[in-house]
Amino acid sequence: MSETALHRLAARVGLARDWIDANNRPQQVSDEVLRKVLDGLGHPAGDEAAIQASLRAVEAAEDAEHLPPLITAELDQPLPLGRYFPPGSAVRCTLESNRLQYLTLDAQSNLPGGLPVGYHLLQINDRSFTIAVAPPRCWSLVDAVDEPPPRCWGLAVQLYSLRRPGDGGYGDCLALEQLARSAAERGADALAISPIHALSAIDQQHYSPYSPSSRLLLNTLYASPAALLGERAVRMAIEACGLEQVLEDLEQRPLVDWPRAADARLRLLEALYLDFSQADHPLRKDFDSFREARGQALEHHCRFEVLQAHAVEHGLGADWRNWPSAWHDPYHPEVEAFANAYPARIEFHAFCQWLTERSLQRAQHAARSNGMAIGLIADLAVGADGAGSQAWSRQDELLANLKVGAPPDILNRSGQDWGICAFSPEGLKRNGYRAFIEMLRANLAHAGGLRIDHVMGLRRLWLIPRGC
Repeated sequence: MSETALHRLAARVGLARDWIDANNRPQQVSDEVLRKVLDGLGHPAGDEAAIQASLRAVEAAEDAEHLPPLITAELDQPLPLGRYFPPGSAVRCTLESNRLQYLTLDAQSNLPGGLPVGYHLLQINDRSFTIAVAPPRCWSLVDAVDEPPPRCWGLAVQLYSLRRPGDGGYGDCLALEQLARSAAERGADALAISPIHALSAIDQQHYSPYSPSSRLLLNTLYASPAALLGERAVRMAIEACGLEQVLEDLEQRPLVDWPRAADARLRLLEALYLDFSQADHPLRKDFDSFREARGQALEHHCRFEVLQAHAVEHGLGADWRNWPSAWHDPYHPEVEAFANAYPARIEFHAFCQWLTERSLQRAQHAARSNGMAIGLIADLAVGADGAGSQAWSRQDELLANLKVGAPPDILNRSGQDWGICAFSPEGLKRNGYRAFIEMLRANLAHAGGLRIDHVMGLRRLWLIPRGC
């Protein structure tokens, strides 16, 4: 077998075969591991025929005539498009604002600068693509703070460690709102928090904020329902569920009892949803508009939650990769039929997301309206659980069969397996970087800044094949 072809394939898809370890010694990835990682990336390499077929597929994808769905440009700079279009081609541009603009490629097939910052749809000679026009630099503290020099201060908190009377045993968005207001009144400009990504509702033993089910949605345990539905509604729901003693006991504990606290919070949310769904609630219109605006990403997550609970109940486990093959596809007719059979359960999870997003929105508003220049700084986990909803709904864009970790070093001689999956570079490109864009938009929706955990993940990652 030609190992040269294997190595060439690895290089073509961006795998670094040679590296230097923590003791400054050269190391080399074995061919066996290369094959497993390539397979996880979607390039079968089990034998010579598979390697050659994968090489041909990679070369075809890199064809100069292949127009990607998204191309990036810098503000006020021309964009070379000669590899795709002839000089003088007419350009119809639908701006992000929906305004139309008409341009012409110059004699070198460059798109002239002048388009505003944003994502715009371009149509040239019956072909269309998105152009992402970026500013020359990131938005920074200099832009956030009115009076130079930008001398700011802020706090960093683990959200669950914040406490308030009646919190049910851990911090929530109402405690965050109260802290944001108090810190802002004392001159703080920022409040950094731990990740609040969505976790699995059915698997409450899995509560690490850095191993989320999805980085597109929120952890509904942090909702502050009293802030939206009123203290009376929450008090009545607690009494109806008989949760008074449980919540009081949880609030007295020095540490967070996540499984027990989560069970109590979910029982409370279910009681609140029952009341919300049975009456013509004054906030129903806001909930419906939220659900429509969040679209497919929210719907897929809610369907996954119900599917996952059903699978666990029937002994199939929480990991979708072990479910029946029809359930692997979010668009499969069986998944559609299942969703149609449980509309109230799916709406319940959407209701929880709505409560949480509105609660977070209130916290950011409290921070900004009381004088913070930045407000909340959200925390973005480096990846998502391969068994979770984002990996299920975005299978072409996330590497569910490869895990992220770190090589052995002087502190951890065995290396690290973080048990989470990352984006597929090729999948992102194929889909116009949809998953990355929607993730940033979701996490910056109610925050003035974003901390990216292990920002090296935007450049390189240490990958471990699933099962190794």
